[in-house]
Amino acid sequence: MPRPEPATHVPRSYSQVAAEWLDQHAKLTIWATIAVTLLLAIPLLVIDAPPQASQDPGGRVYDLQRTIDASFASPSHYIGFIIEARSGDVLTQEVLSELLLNETRLRAADQRGDLAPGDLAPVPYLREFFDTSSGQAVTGVLTLADAVDQRLSRDSDLNTSVFEASEEQVKLAVHRVFADPQTLELRESLSVRATSTKRTVRGEEIDWWVSPAMVFGVVADNDLLGGGTLVIGVGGDERTVDKERLNRNVQELLRGDQKAYRLWGIAIDVNLESADQGEASGAFIALTVIAAVAVVGLTLRSYWAVALTGVGLGTLMVWLKGISLLVGLKGGLVIDLIVPIAMVSLGVDFAIHSVRRYQEEKRLGPPPRRAFTIAMTGVLAALALALASDAIAFLSNTAAGIEAVIQFGIAAGIAVAGSFVVLGLVLPLALSRIEHGSRAPVRRLNRTLSVAGVLGAAALSGATVILTVAVLPAAGVAMLAVTFAVVILIPLAVRRMRKPSPNVAPATERAPLPHGPAANKRAHHIDRLATLTNYRYIVIALFAVLTALSTLAALKLEATFDVGDFFPGDADFVVSLDKIDEHVGERSGEPAAIVIEGDLSELGALSAIQAVFDNLDGNRFVARDTTGVAIITKPNILQIVRDISASQRARDAIRDSFGVEISADLPYGLPSSNQQVRAVLDYAVTEGVPGAGGDLIYTPDDVAAVLRHNPLGNTLDLTQFTVFLPGTREQSIVEDAQAAISKDLVSLAGAPGITDYGLTGSPFTRQAQLEATTKSLQTSIPIAAVASFVLLLVAFRSVRYALVTIIPIGLVVSWLYGIMWASGFALNFVTATIGAISIGVGIDFSIHLTARFREELRRSGDRLSAMRLALRGTGVALTGS
Repeated sequence: MPRPEPATHVPRSYSQVAAEWLDQHAKLTIWATIAVTLLLAIPLLVIDAPPQASQDPGGRVYDLQRTIDASFASPSHYIGFIIEARSGDVLTQEVLSELLLNETRLRAADQRGDLAPGDLAPVPYLREFFDTSSGQAVTGVLTLADAVDQRLSRDSDLNTSVFEASEEQVKLAVHRVFADPQTLELRESLSVRATSTKRTVRGEEIDWWVSPAMVFGVVADNDLLGGGTLVIGVGGDERTVDKERLNRNVQELLRGDQKAYRLWGIAIDVNLESADQGEASGAFIALTVIAAVAVVGLTLRSYWAVALTGVGLGTLMVWLKGISLLVGLKGGLVIDLIVPIAMVSLGVDFAIHSVRRYQEEKRLGPPPRRAFTIAMTGVLAALALALASDAIAFLSNTAAGIEAVIQFGIAAGIAVAGSFVVLGLVLPLALSRIEHGSRAPVRRLNRTLSVAGVLGAAALSGATVILTVAVLPAAGVAMLAVTFAVVILIPLAVRRMRKPSPNVAPATERAPLPHGPAANKRAHHIDRLATLTNYRYIVIALFAVLTALSTLAALKLEATFDVGDFFPGDADFVVSLDKIDEHVGERSGEPAAIVIEGDLSELGALSAIQAVFDNLDGNRFVARDTTGVAIITKPNILQIVRDISASQRARDAIRDSFGVEISADLPYGLPSSNQQVRAVLDYAVTEGVPGAGGDLIYTPDDVAAVLRHNPLGNTLDLTQFTVFLPGTREQSIVEDAQAAISKDLVSLAGAPGITDYGLTGSPFTRQAQLEATTKSLQTSIPIAAVASFVLLLVAFRSVRYALVTIIPIGLVVSWLYGIMWASGFALNFVTATIGAISIGVGIDFSIHLTARFREELRRSGDRLSAMRLALRGTGVALTGS
């Protein structure tokens, strides 16, 4: 029977007042929504895409990194590569000749300006540098292939080139390269799996080297690329992206046909790879939308509900993007990809609950407009409470110290507010108006056409979302207009042309309640589910045990970061790191920078730095060369001072210019007085570092990349040097390495002249980010829980109902992170946001069911009956959600 009208003396609730207002101003509300959508589409068309939100939580390691960025701009942009032979040996004629040919093509393309990335000028970008192994100036790249070719052509008993040499000639040349002290360091480029055996070739006993892989680097002009320091991480500016474009251009030329080898750039394009994966994941967002719209169709069994939901989801994306641009929200992985998916989930949740309740009321007999008013009176309070609790859950992330997480919380807050308005209020209002003006019930439409319409609406809405989110927002706006016309306007126009069927009851007549075996079976199952309340103590005990176990598992969840968690395993970025682990191992790793500030002309300061070098040489976390010596980048301040002190040309120039005679009487080849050290540093920053033959080993720009020294002496000196940490894809190694290296730096404390020092680099900035992410999770979840409890307490005016509604959310978080641990996932920047989403979505479910149970309990007075009615109505909607 129809629900009785409320007594006139009973004051109307806020929900009833709002529902009646919406009904009375339906056209105004719908047209206002369309107008707002059109206005918010304008920013998508005229405002450029925002910059990436920073994932920097701040702190000491970030301060030191900013010091490096501001003080040391390297003249060189280094691009690392690794090649792996298809035959298992890169030291063959086939591999070396192909590599040398591709090097030649690379230099030729550079001279033509073909390497120019993006909108940069088409000029040569490869940089000329002095190669100490060959003793000559080199443009862009020098590999073992060049050294072998030079040996083959220079040695009179070989007198050939790598393109014409035999296998024995190549192996003989390789042996001589590694036997020459000047070129011996090229052996460091071989794989750790390289082997050598003794053989006699042309009467000469040689080391017959075999190596499955080889690493080398290409050097470009950093100034032409915009300057700055090397940054490997998502969120780079356009300058960083241009460098990655150049990296890919170089990689393409060095790959060539890849007949004899395969080549990968080593972590050369993280931002471009992220963009590529973002575009690829856009397809999954589209499928998410299509699947969600299909679920709406299965749950609500209404073409118009499906069509309006599809258009509503597209509208939400325009609202999200438009408002984000207007308020200045930045972009990023989380905001651009995760928030839209959360928006789909929340939007469909609002749509299903509001429309399902409207359909329930309509089946009881009242016409669509009256059914809308009654339905919204009943469900609007729960929708508003869900909105408020969702907003709390998401905005709690603003307590984090990471810009990207804060902006995620704000963007998600915008998303949930838009979902409430568009799909929670406007969608059922529009549906009631369409059905109120219906000349024939929708069920009379041809079933095939209805199914086709549902599928078309799902596909078009998916295309709208993907275009708006991941491709071109302007195209998304155009697709939204097309979708609106195809799934709403045209069917409405066609329906208006149809004559009412004389055999169909008017729309104002009472619609039949669901009946038949299927409906009865569903009701039976729902009623059986409701009877679980009779076993509540057993159910509570079971869930308590499961939650205890999941909590123990969740506590074991570790914060870590591996690119394999974010990119496919076959992505070049991931493969390159895998190959480095396999072929370079302990001889390389992720760079870590040590920064030292003070008066570095003090001999005591240099002695303290030398003590750090000695300590690092015994540090098991630092990469080592083939001789077992710790790898510390060159140039560094100690090498600069030693090389200048050992150079007769430099000593003569210092004597003539500064009147200081340089001697190297102390251990480690250092000068014997502070005055001499100061003169050496003055010379280094103005003239560079000459080699034994007089050629510059390092230019003044090279020196400036590691040493900031003012010859006037009115500012403190600043220097940096880099070590490499193998195995940092495992976060526990980063933590242990940070502790060990920090201990190695203690000799700097209190040393003469040194005022400050510290350790930074991408392993430690990432560690700080993970720690901040964990801290934000530990902060945001309690904030969301407490604030939501207070909200529920005020709304329900009952401690009992507030607790019953909020406690399951604790179970959700515990189960979520427990399952993540059991499944091998880790806590990182992205997975930490799942907690906020789970709270936001989960608390909606609790609120809707609690509110509906209370409503039915007031009507029936029987708990079991109230539970059955709540599950039959809201429970079905929850299943769809």
